[in-house]
Amino acid sequence: MVILGPLVGCNPAVPSSSMDAGGVDLAQPATGDGGGGGSSYTAAVITAFVKAGSYKSWKAEPAIHASTGPHGGNVRTFVNDTLYASLKAGATSHPKGSMVVKELYGSGSSTITGHAVDIKDDTSGVWVFYEGFAPGYSSPYYFQGTSNFCASCHAPGKDYVLTAASALP
Repeated sequence: MVILGPLVGCNPAVPSSSMDAGGVDLAQPATGDGGGGGSSYTAAVITAFVKAGSYKSWKAEPAIHASTGPHGGNVRTFVNDTLYASLKAGATSHPKGSMVVKELYGSGSSTITGHAVDIKDDTSGVWVFYEGFAPGYSSPYYFQGTSNFCASCHAPGKDYVLTAASALP
């Protein structure tokens, strides 16, 4: 069983259900070395989370649309309650536990071809960037901190988040 702590249960701004439909226990802190010491969110933990669709109840852009960023193709972005409240408040720095999941659709609009995820670790405050592709999500892009390929594109955003509050309901 994959354990993913701060997304649900440990963060009062996130729905309190501790089990998602895919059987991923979200109520307990993640275990392991965090893939580099700065975060408990490993690539494997994030992969299991997105493959289970655990984010689908979060606030989201109303529809799939053409990407205006580096992910290309069509996309749809979801944010957890922590980040949603921060975006709607106009914050320039987001709280620990903020998370964005971007569904990637390639040139279509019916099949998810991958996911891009940004997480502000709820313990360390370190940004974690992830991008993995279906079907196997093998060898995903995975970075911690803000000195990497993903962060360089996200730097112009508000605290590395490019999704505007106006894009969300």
